[in-house]
Amino acid sequence: MSNKILQNSGWFILSILSLIPAVIWMFSSPYFSIRSFGDVAGLCGMAMFSLVMILSARLKFFEKFFKGINESYTAHHFFGGLAFVLLLFHPLFLAYNYLLVSFNEAALFLLPGQSWPKNFGILGLFVMIVTLVITFYTKLKYQVWKFTHKFLGIAFIFAFLHTFFIGADIATNQVLKIYLFVLGILAIITYFYRTLFADYFVRVFEYIVKDVNQNKDNIWEIELTPRKKEIKFVPGQFGFVKFFSKELGKEPHPFSFSSAGGNPLKIAVKELGDYTGKIGNLKLGDLVAVEGPFGAFSLKNHSNKKQVWIAGGVGVTPFLSMLRSVTEKDSDYKIYLYYSVKNENSLAFREEISEITQKYKNLKVNFWVTEERGFLTAKAVKEEILDLEERDVLICGPSLMMSALEKQLIDQGVNGKKIHMEEFTLY
Repeated sequence: MSNKILQNSGWFILSILSLIPAVIWMFSSPYFSIRSFGDVAGLCGMAMFSLVMILSARLKFFEKFFKGINESYTAHHFFGGLAFVLLLFHPLFLAYNYLLVSFNEAALFLLPGQSWPKNFGILGLFVMIVTLVITFYTKLKYQVWKFTHKFLGIAFIFAFLHTFFIGADIATNQVLKIYLFVLGILAIITYFYRTLFADYFVRVFEYIVKDVNQNKDNIWEIELTPRKKEIKFVPGQFGFVKFFSKELGKEPHPFSFSSAGGNPLKIAVKELGDYTGKIGNLKLGDLVAVEGPFGAFSLKNHSNKKQVWIAGGVGVTPFLSMLRSVTEKDSDYKIYLYYSVKNENSLAFREEISEITQKYKNLKVNFWVTEERGFLTAKAVKEEILDLEERDVLICGPSLMMSALEKQLIDQGVNGKKIHMEEFTLY
């Protein structure tokens, strides 16, 4: 299997693994009823919940099956929501049989009682509902959001206990029991690995803050020097960075590398919230832990050397890393960068970008100021780059900008498979 086919197989693999319980159930219980839908919803929901927990481990191995860790997080969110729906409908379908007797019987079935296996299921679903409501419908600080997200592990453990002590189909079907048990144990292991024992088992690279510089548009570039071994990455990748500073919390945050590689390591951070607003308070000598590298967003990951790069605001960071890595050996690349910002004062690293693009004839840049020219559109790009449909397009910027440009580019004849985007946020 080629790397490209393997990299696009993640969604398919997750779907198949989620549906296996339904297939096993159908061979052992070929008769369908309303209760059957409840059984299948619970079994598939549990398998899906297990896979979602496993994905949350943030293992670089997952990037082999997705277009970077970003897409695995997208799959994590999608299948997490779908698992919630299935697990929510599981007791509702089962309660239908009791509803045929009386409403009170159905209500009693859905409430806690003397059966602890059933109570485990109710507790797990309750914790899951509260956590996902907070996740999807509130805007929390990153560290608070991450803390509340850890309760999904508690919900999963309750669901796991419910599954294996309630009896029903799984008690009599050994294949189904083994399959869900293996998935469940893997999910619990990854939960403890990432949540409780990350400081002991997750590999990080230790750095020290060497310099802190403020650029335009409230973008800070942090220069780091390794204490021991330095991280190796492909220009355009990112890492999860934890600053051991009195001014900042110790939760790791994802930041793109802005350096070309080697030593020193540089990351660019924009003041966008409570956490990043304090980034300028870092002190020289502060300890830093870097986990990674992650991501597949790089000029080096595409065989097509005719490319268009589109950056919005601080989304210029991965492109800055790529530009800084260009040498005479890359003279066969033909790259056009559009750097879109609100106003002239927001053009961070403008002088350096201009110097690099002037140095290599096949690198061009268009500084696009929206206050003067309106929002950048695919039509405007097509008018300037006549062979646009022959190029790969790499986009990094605000989500609304990227989704709008993706649709416009497809309308302009660009194959969707040639459009590659890097998300800012992973939650």
